Order: sequence, then C-alpha cells, then structure tokens
Amino acid sequence: MRRLKRAQQRDARERKTFKHRAVVTGAAAAITLGAGFELNKAVAANVPDKHQLVVKQDADADLLTEREELAIGYKPFVADQNRNGIPDGVELAARCAAIIAQLPWEADAAPGATYKWHTPQFGLETCDICGETVNMGPAGIVNPKLGLNVDCSLIALHYMEHGSFSFAGDIHIGRIDIPALMRALEVRFPEEPDEHQLPVASDDLDGDLLTDNEELAAGYNLYDADQDNNLVPDGIDLAKQCGEVIEALPVHEPNAPGVDELYKADFRQRGIELCEICGESVNMGYWQVINPKLGLSLEVPDIVCHYMQHGSFSYWGDRHGKGRIDVALLAKILEMPRRCGDLGTIFAPADLNQDCKTDLADLAKLAERWLDSTEPNTQ
Repeated sequence: MRRLKRAQQRDARERKTFKHRAVVTGAAAAITLGAGFELNKAVAANVPDKHQLVVKQDADADLLTEREELAIGYKPFVADQNRNGIPDGVELAARCAAIIAQLPWEADAAPGATYKWHTPQFGLETCDICGETVNMGPAGIVNPKLGLNVDCSLIALHYMEHGSFSFAGDIHIGRIDIPALMRALEVRFPEEPDEHQLPVASDDLDGDLLTDNEELAAGYNLYDADQDNNLVPDGIDLAKQCGEVIEALPVHEPNAPGVDELYKADFRQRGIELCEICGESVNMGYWQVINPKLGLSLEVPDIVCHYMQHGSFSYWGDRHGKGRIDVALLAKILEMPRRCGDLGTIFAPADLNQDCKTDLADLAKLAERWLDSTEPNTQ
C-alpha cells in the first residue's frame, strides 16, 4: 500500500507539473487570441488511464517526447496525427503491445523470425498503479535479421497494454526504447491491420501498398510511406479517399449530353459477388467512372469499391478473382487530390494545422509553437 501511495503521489506531482506547463502555454496564447478560444485538445484533455504516465519535453502532450517523435518520424507538435481521438503515444504503445502478444516465444520461432523471450525468476513484480502482478524476470524482443535485442520486461508490457511506454513496478521503473522497439518490430504505423489490405505483387520500396511504378505514374513519393504525415500508409489513405469520391459521384447515363463534370454510370447486374476475405456480398457488376473533360473513363467493379473502403486497391472476389485496379489512371480520372486534405494536397503556408482553412486556429497553433522548444537540454 505504501508503494502504491508513493506511485500515486509521484503521478500527482508529474500531472501538476504538466498542468502548470499547459496552463502557461494556454494562457499566453489566450492573451494573444482572446479568452474562450479552444487552443489545443491535447492541452485540455485529461489522462483517461492512470497507467499513462506523463513525460517531460512533450510539447503536444501525446505521451511521446519531442526527441522520440523526431526519431520515429512523428510530428512533435501534433498530438493526434491520424485524427482518431487517441493521442499518438497511447495508440502506438497499445499497438506495439498487440504485436508483441502475437509474437512466438523463442522456442517456437521459425529460423530468422522475430520472437519474444522471458527468463522467469522466483518472484513477482507489482504494478504501482493497479497492483497487478507479473513475473519479475527479464524479458525482451529479438529481431535476428536486424540483430536487435530490445529489453521489454513484463511490467513494461503491462503498461504498454494500457497505452504507456513508461512503466513503474516495485522492481523495474523506466521507459521503453521506442525507436529500437519499433525497429525490432518493423512497425511505424499505429493503426490496426485489415486483411483486405492485400500485399502488392510488384516492388514497393516504402511499403505503403502502392507500387513504385504507381507512385511514379501518379506523382507520389515512392521513398515516403506517409508523405502527408497522418500515420496512415499512403496506399491505404489514397484507396479510402478514392472510394469516398466514387461513392459521392452523381449517377448519369453513359455519354449523357450536357454533363461536363465527373460522374459514374451504373452497370450493375442481377447477381452478387462474395468477398473472399470477409464474405460480404456486393453486386457483381461495375460502375463506369467518367471524366468528360479529360475524355477518360474506367470500369470500377463493386468488389473493388468494397476493397477501397478497407484501404486496398487490390481485390479478391469469387467473380472477378484476384486483381488490382489501375491506380494511376483512377487517380487521374478522379483528379486527385480532389478535396483539400486528400493525399497530395499542398497546404497554404499559413494553414499551420492543415485543416484547409486559414483562421484563428492557425494563429493559436503559431502561439503554441512559439512557446515550445525541441532543444534537448531545455525544460
């Protein structure tokens, strides 16, 4: 009980320090912008799980330090890059824990496969927050291909499952080496995988589910898997965006007179097609997507639309079999980026929060950055 009380007192001190820094930042910006303006959701939000220990030098309060974010390619001033309502550090910790849970133990691992190890000892370690006990022995992750061995005690894994890379037990207290762990696990993105996101058959240098030829043809960066920095691989991002655009297109007859804007024509048939991944049924026909201004069109089967909704340009149905839509042609016909925020959008220099508007929110972002520093020796 005394140990738990000390942990709670320490956590309270950390929260007080963080709250003071957040209030100073918010107050200074509020002086600039006027009272009552919402500055930053991350500053106002409380920590929902006491296991999620705050860290110093964390300008955006996402539970990743600025140095860690720069090391793993995240944005140190954006707390929720994929805008799903979960701080990046919390989401990434939970995602890494889920991957580790699926790893084989050393004795069961295939040659060259990444595995986890644990040396049990006669004794238990107690979590300072909830009192749960785990074995006190050392543990870690090994990636033989890369020659990496990253320490990850069971108490650290317990905290990661709760969304924290920092941990505090009655034996081990510290923080996971995040860049090393992500490298060993060969993961960057925190999102959950979807079995519909089929691997591409050709070269994919950056592993974003767009082939190198597709990226070159469509004008995307084949060396950057997340060129808009929203923590969603570009191929998944683009597929979902194209699917949304097609879904919203008006329907006209083919070669309809007087129609000079992008539209689709209905060629669906009497019959269904089953997705070989999830078993969902869709119409066995297709939409013809037509761009009259460019004089281009493309057949997009319903099964392809189904897979694009899941973030994949590759598809697998019981009628159309396995295949892949012509990504470059589709992007050209749809004139992507069609909407501000789509992959490839060039934001105005003053649009600091990249919400496609230049307003007081950007001034608030400027005020926040003015008061922050990523210098390693500053507090």
